[in-house]
Amino acid sequence: MTAGYDVVVVGGGAIGMAGAWRLAQAGMKVLVVDKGRLGGEASSAAAGMLGAQLEAHRAGSFYELCRESRALYPTYVAELMEFTGIDAQLVQNGILQLAYTEADATLLHERAYWQRQAGDSAVWMDASEVQAAEPVIRPVYGGLFLPDDGNVSAPRLVKALAKAVGMSCDVREGSPVSAISPETGGTFVVTTATDRFHADKVLLTAGAWSSSLLRPLGYTWEIQPVKGQMLSIRPPFGVSLRRTIYVGGTYLVPKRDGTVVVGATEERDAGFNRDVTIGGISALSEALREIAPGLSHAEFLQSWTGLRPGSPDGEPRIGELPGLPGLMIAIGHFRNGILLSAVTAQMVEAAATGRGWPERWRPFHAAQTVQIGR
Repeated sequence: MTAGYDVVVVGGGAIGMAGAWRLAQAGMKVLVVDKGRLGGEASSAAAGMLGAQLEAHRAGSFYELCRESRALYPTYVAELMEFTGIDAQLVQNGILQLAYTEADATLLHERAYWQRQAGDSAVWMDASEVQAAEPVIRPVYGGLFLPDDGNVSAPRLVKALAKAVGMSCDVREGSPVSAISPETGGTFVVTTATDRFHADKVLLTAGAWSSSLLRPLGYTWEIQPVKGQMLSIRPPFGVSLRRTIYVGGTYLVPKRDGTVVVGATEERDAGFNRDVTIGGISALSEALREIAPGLSHAEFLQSWTGLRPGSPDGEPRIGELPGLPGLMIAIGHFRNGILLSAVTAQMVEAAATGRGWPERWRPFHAAQTVQIGR
C-alpha cells in the first residue's frame, strides 16, 4: 500500500503531535506514524512541569527558548481546549527550590541574580516564610520561589494533542518505522512492516528511538534513553502542597485534582528497560519523607516509568538536516519535551513552510550538530 503526504511525522509524542497539528493548521496533508499509541512513551509519563527557570542552569539561548515556550502555554492550552474540548489543566503555581544549608542558599541567590537580570521573577523566602507557605515540608534554611514556572497534566495534554491530531491528520498507530529513504526528486519513502508512505517532507520525532533511524542515513547524533521512575500520591484530607517543590533532583508536583506526582529517578544505564523497581520506588519514597514529612501518610496511587530522550548536551536539535533537504528532526528534548512542545511546534512549522528562523532559534538548528558522518 502506498500513499502520498506533504509531511510524514515519525513519532507521536508531545513534540511530534504538536508539530503535526501545527503543520496541518498550515494547510499541509500530514500523516503521524507511531510504533505504539500516540503519546504512549515519555510524554504521558512526564510530571508535566513547565520549569523554564528551574531547568536552565545559566543565562543563554536554552534559557530563552524555555522562557519563550512557557510564555506560549496559556494560549497553547486554551487553543487545544477550544479545538478538542480537553483541558490540559495548566497550573501556574510556581516552583519552590529548597535550600538546606547556607551553601545551598548561596547557589540559589546566584541563580536568582541572573534570572532577575533577564527579567524573570525569582523571590527569596527565608525559613519562616517557607514553613508558613508549605507546612508539610521539613524545616529548611530557605528557598527560591519561581512564581512564573508551573505545570500541566501531561496525560491530559497528550490526550488533547492526540485528539487534535486525529481531527486534522491521518494516523497510524502500532506501526514501527523501519526506514526513511530519500527518493530521486527530493521526496522520501517511510517504510513500516505493512506500508510505504511517500512524502515531500519527513519530520523525525521518535524520541529515544530516533538514532536508529538516523544512522542508516549517515547521521550519528546519539539520543540516549534515560529511564525515569515516578509515583503519585493523594495527601490526606486537609493536607496539601500549594507549589511544586524541588530539591536535590526530586520534585513534588501538586496537580489540580489534588494528587501529587513525585519524581524522578535518572537512570542512564538502563537502556530501554521499563521495569518499575523496588529500589527506584523506595528511593522516591525516602526522598518524599525527607522533603515533606507531612505527606508521609498520603495514599500511594501508582508508579510508572518513562524513557526520556537524552541528547549529548541535554538540549534539542530541530529543523532540516544538512545534506537532505526535506528531512527534518525535532529530537533530544530530554526532561523538557512537555515544556518545549509549544515552541518546537512553531519552529517545525517555520522550517517546513520555508519561513526564516529568528536568530534566537538558530543555536538549536539541526545543522549545528547533527552532521557527523555525512
